[in-house]
Amino acid sequence: MDIDGAKLHYHKESTELYYVLEGEGSVMLDGAEHPVHKGSLIQIPPGVVHGARGRMRVLVVGIPHMRDDDLFFPEESLLS
Repeated sequence: MDIDGAKLHYHKESTELYYVLEGEGSVMLDGAEHPVHKGSLIQIPPGVVHGARGRMRVLVVGIPHMRDDDLFFPEESLLS
């Protein structure tokens, strides 16, 4: 997946793994910014609000497989 920034979101059920194939930037995890570059691996547990900054090609793996109904945005959860 090519990422040129990713909006903050979270999953209630899936753990997400990001493996950076090319590029660099940072991944936000619950408000903390973590620099990443080619070869970086980030594990994102369920419930952790995350997003990305920068231009990267990333292999994304969801465990279990990520579903459309398991994608939430922090501002939406504040309204419900």
